[in-house]
Amino acid sequence: MLISYDFSSALKEKIGPAGIPAKSKKALMPRLKRIREGLKQAHAKGSVGFLSIPERRSDLRRVVALAKEISRKFKTLIVIGIGGSDLGARAFVRALDEGKGMDVRFIGANTDPEEIAALLDSVDLKKCALNVISKSGDTIEPMSTFLLLRERLIAKVGKRAHAEHIIATTDWNRGTLRTIADREGYRTLPVPNDIGGRFSALTPVGLFPAACAGIDVAGLVRGAGKIRDRFLSIPMSGNNVLNYCAVHYLGYSKRGQRIHVLMPYAARLDLLGDWYRQLWAESLGKRLSRRGREVNHGPTPVAALGATDQHSQIQLYNEGPDDKIVTFIEVERPRSDFIVPKPYPDLEGIAYLGGQRFSAILDAERRATAQALAANGRPSGTIAIPSISPETVGGLMMFFMLATAAMGELLDVNAYDQPGVEAGKKAMDKMLGRKSR
Repeated sequence: MLISYDFSSALKEKIGPAGIPAKSKKALMPRLKRIREGLKQAHAKGSVGFLSIPERRSDLRRVVALAKEISRKFKTLIVIGIGGSDLGARAFVRALDEGKGMDVRFIGANTDPEEIAALLDSVDLKKCALNVISKSGDTIEPMSTFLLLRERLIAKVGKRAHAEHIIATTDWNRGTLRTIADREGYRTLPVPNDIGGRFSALTPVGLFPAACAGIDVAGLVRGAGKIRDRFLSIPMSGNNVLNYCAVHYLGYSKRGQRIHVLMPYAARLDLLGDWYRQLWAESLGKRLSRRGREVNHGPTPVAALGATDQHSQIQLYNEGPDDKIVTFIEVERPRSDFIVPKPYPDLEGIAYLGGQRFSAILDAERRATAQALAANGRPSGTIAIPSISPETVGGLMMFFMLATAAMGELLDVNAYDQPGVEAGKKAMDKMLGRKSR
């Protein structure tokens, strides 16, 4: 199985009153079944864009072809984006880059001039391609960074030659970046009109940087397709996505567990937590229900990393407020492993480690943490993948996108808009002197 989900440590029958009664989960299943049927119909109609990602083969072919061309010409790809425009690509490169492609760097998620200076000091712009990503071309952080890097690039290679270095991922037809790309002759990739930024990692937005890094992007999409198809077809009792939603919805609505922690036990998946954090927060944090009723919904997502955050957060999760659900990600077979040497058999404090595999230590740390949470009556669940591969990473992303869509239905909020973000953008525009948006 590409992805499994064990939620037994979130049940009342195992951990006590803070857990979810099995009968409550069972009672929720008819509603979840209707939600799945709604998403199945939406997929058939094409009204929820991310569900059709596995069928968008022309976009995938375009991404692969352009990545091959760019990789032959340049050493480094600088990705300029923010939020949904770069978090997915960052997660792909962190999890899957094996040094087979270009050196992929990221900038534009912050207008910190010191960060930009450090990037410029570390690259030769003559050997760099720039991939600026913005649907509108109006987002302040990446566009201000792009304008600076474009100016520096022109100073290095000249106005005429600079266009060969730039790929704009933007709207096909309209927007400021589309106007710039058409005016300057930049090559372009599409930001799909029917897929919001935080759902767009498996489109050209995230796939092009991944392909430039030498990652098997077809595998990413294939894994996403497998998880989507399983979600739409498997019997309800074994539906991992809907079980995940049931645990988190009932914990949120019945137990006051409003903080949702994602804690992979694999350093290469740490940025997947950052991607999940935006997806869950921006999709579900809403003031109004679909019917216009003020609800102020929104679980707070937290990105953690095992075993690192056992030493910084688990004390809080075990003995602090009972307002959290922790989800671990287990990698069953790491790509590399080591055995601890035995140089000090007389020192009891470390002698027992000798001969242990690092993977076994990490697994013991995860299981012990889950066991300690359960003993303290704190709910958790474990998502397991066989290994970190393009298929499993793409599958995990589809898993969480489906869970977000279903959770939005349970909460009766629009999971696909972000009015609170737009309000902040308008306030920033006014501060910086923009006349209209």
